[in-house]
Amino acid sequence: MKVKIIGWLHEDVDLTLKRELLLRDGERILKCIIPENAIIGETKLLHESLIEVKGEVKGDRLYAKEVKILIKPLIREHPKIEPLPEEDPEKIAKYSYLYIRHPKIVKILKVQHWLLHYIREFLSSKGFIEVLSPMISPCSDPGLRGARKLHTKYYGATYELMSSIIMFKQSSVASLKKIFFVARNVREEPVENLKTGRHLCEFTQVDVEWAYASMYKTMELCEELICYTIRKLLENETTKAIIEEFNPKLEVPKRPFKKLTYDEAVEIVEKLGCKIERGKELPQEGEAKISEYFGEFLWITYYPKTSRGFYYMEEPTKPGYNRDFNLLAPKGYGEIADGGEREYRYDKIVERLKMLGEDLSKYKWFLTLAKIGIPPSSGFGLGVERFTRYVLGLKYIWLAVPFPKPPGIVGAP
Repeated sequence: MKVKIIGWLHEDVDLTLKRELLLRDGERILKCIIPENAIIGETKLLHESLIEVKGEVKGDRLYAKEVKILIKPLIREHPKIEPLPEEDPEKIAKYSYLYIRHPKIVKILKVQHWLLHYIREFLSSKGFIEVLSPMISPCSDPGLRGARKLHTKYYGATYELMSSIIMFKQSSVASLKKIFFVARNVREEPVENLKTGRHLCEFTQVDVEWAYASMYKTMELCEELICYTIRKLLENETTKAIIEEFNPKLEVPKRPFKKLTYDEAVEIVEKLGCKIERGKELPQEGEAKISEYFGEFLWITYYPKTSRGFYYMEEPTKPGYNRDFNLLAPKGYGEIADGGEREYRYDKIVERLKMLGEDLSKYKWFLTLAKIGIPPSSGFGLGVERFTRYVLGLKYIWLAVPFPKPPGIVGAP
């Protein structure tokens, strides 16, 4: 079969010494044999040269009749993309514009595309409306688990980059009742979170909000969403083949997912040898240990109000605890979603903001809205990169995003 293929040269080659080259065409790396009578423009070719090859395919080989160089690199110092330096987040981040060409990253991003497609498909089928998310605001989520919010100047005023769109979710359900955002969030994570392999300073979250729903209705919805998405990925021929290569033991999880209260989870984590500071969320190590211990999806519910953001409703039968939850993925992958019932009463919102030491003037628009009236609602945020990481069994989250911003690393595009 005669073909014309355009691709990137995978390694340097001197055709006076070696009459073959490796050509990268999307997910494939093709071995091209260059016969003596083939027409070639040059004999010494640099990796990442863009090559056009005309020839004939025989078995798993491409026998070239003509080789044409379309683009030549102007520098020799750029890194080769093989091997992919998975355990070097700084190199992955700083050269992400090159590593996006690597066949493994291409496959990951194809699965992520379909993962988002099926999430949208599922939520739309349940009557949820997608809303476009803002990127800046006078105020954003203050409950960031040790991370810092980032700021920018906007016509001379100080605005925050969006670390969470929780307040916009509560605003939106007043009219649309069932909504979701595919929202980009930015926050400066503590440098030590780099070692967890599951933190990014810039990440994507599917944020779902449902007016008048209880936390348990929302948890059921999240379970359905996860099971639907994994099932569809395993039915899709393209994504199934990639999953079988990356994570062949992936299965659709069984419902309902196991549930523990925060207090029950703390007791188990302490028995697993992890020190816990009561009144705060479980540390990353604790989440990893308990999710590995149970080996299945696990809900942790009713966190202490001192451990979470101002926007969670307090449980009336259990003062000091919220009507909220985290969802931990099995095998040590830890938290991939969190949420709960939202506080909508003006006086309680003010009380919680003051408890967190927040400047109330920054929250003027949201407090005005609360005075007018916010409907009761429940919702969750599902981390897209963390879900991708789990589905493909990736060790490091910086492989699950095209242009990663790992904690503590600067200089990345």
